[in-house]
Amino acid sequence: MPINYSKYPPNWKTEIRPRILERAKHRCEFCELKNHQTVYSARIYGGKSEWFKTHDEAVVAAFNSGWNCPIEYPIVKPVKVVLTIAHLDHDETNHEVLDERLAALCQICHLRYDSKEKYRRIMSK
Repeated sequence: MPINYSKYPPNWKTEIRPRILERAKHRCEFCELKNHQTVYSARIYGGKSEWFKTHDEAVVAAFNSGWNCPIEYPIVKPVKVVLTIAHLDHDETNHEVLDERLAALCQICHLRYDSKEKYRRIMSK
């Protein structure tokens, strides 16, 4: 996820981000995956990707989902979890940021959390 740090408080990377990661014990606050953990992404029914803790779990899920993938090799890829700090109220320009407004989230949880707001912003243009 590209980020434009010019919208954020100057102490975002040096104070705020480390504080929120520490509060979350370096785990996603939604799904509890660890920062820098390797997980496995599998394409499942409908083309949607899901993450699994082991390669075998991902392969089984891909086969059992009904997704049309080659029997010999379902689409399973390793992914490194990188925690990002999400604005729970979607206001990244508020420099009086409170910790209660922030959450440490993995990439997939952050994207899913922001999806409706991003869609709303696109449609309001």
